[in-house]
Amino acid sequence: MPYLLVALSNIIGGSTYAVTAAALKGFPEKDLMLLRMALCAVLFIPFAWAGRRRLAAASREDWTRMAVVGLFGFAFPLALSTYGLKLSTAASASLLLGMEPVTIVLLSAVFLGERMTGLKWLSLALGLIGAMLVAFQGLPTSSVLFDSAVKGNLILAAHGCFWALYTVVGKSALERVDPMDFTAATSIIGFVGVAAWAWSGTTPSAWPAVPAASWLAMTYLAAAGGFLAVILWNIGLKKIEASRLANFIFLQPVVGVLLGVALQGDVLTGWSMAGGALVLGGMYAASRA
Repeated sequence: MPYLLVALSNIIGGSTYAVTAAALKGFPEKDLMLLRMALCAVLFIPFAWAGRRRLAAASREDWTRMAVVGLFGFAFPLALSTYGLKLSTAASASLLLGMEPVTIVLLSAVFLGERMTGLKWLSLALGLIGAMLVAFQGLPTSSVLFDSAVKGNLILAAHGCFWALYTVVGKSALERVDPMDFTAATSIIGFVGVAAWAWSGTTPSAWPAVPAASWLAMTYLAAAGGFLAVILWNIGLKKIEASRLANFIFLQPVVGVLLGVALQGDVLTGWSMAGGALVLGGMYAASRA
C-alpha cells in the first residue's frame, strides 16, 4: 500500500506543471502562489489543530527541520517552478524535475555521510549534462544566456534541486513526527513565508476578473498538488527508504511531458528529448545507487 500511495503522489505531482501553466494564463505569479499556498494552509489547519499536542512536544531540532522544509523544501521550489513556467514550458519543467533525485544523492553524501559510489557519480554526471542540454537547448554559449526560455529553464533546474531538501531534511524528522502533523506544520510554515514575501506585490482587486478555468486550476494545485499529494508522499517517506522513493519520481516527467504536449501544445525538441533521456538515466542511476 505505501508504494501505491507514493505512485499516486507522483502522478498528481507530474500533472501540476501543465495545470500551473494554465493557471498562469489568468493569475500573475505572486497572486497564484499566495492563493495556492493559502488554500493549502486552510486545508491543513484542522489537522494541525488535531495534532497540536504532538507538535508542541516536538523537539527544537525537529521544528528547525520542519521550518527548513516548509520554507526552502516546499514554498521556495513552488515559487521557482511558478516563475520558471512563465518563461518556459510544462514539458521542460517535468524533465528538469529529474534534478531532484540526483541532488538527493549529493546532499545525502554531504549532510548524511553516505558514501559516494561510482553509480552515484554517474547519476550526477548524467543529470547535470542532461539538465544543461534541456535548459540551454544544446551546449551553453554566451549568446543564449539572456534568452528568456533559458532563464526559465535554469530556474526550473534550480527548483528540482531545492525539492531534494524536502526528502533529505524531512526524512529524519519523520522518524519522530507523525506524517500528518509534519505535513500540516510544513505547509502552514510555507504559507507564512510566501505571504510575507508575496502580499505586497499581489493585486486582489483583479481577482474577480480572473477566468473560471484559472480558478479551477489554482484549486487543483492547492487541493491535489499541495494537499493530497504531499500527504501521500510523507506517508510513504515515513515507511519506505528515501533511496527507494527515487524510482517513483520517474512518473512525474512522463506524466508532465505528456500533459504539457497534450494540453499546452508544448513542443519537444531533439535537445529536450536527448537531455531528458540523460536526466532520466541519472534518475535511474540515483535510484539504483
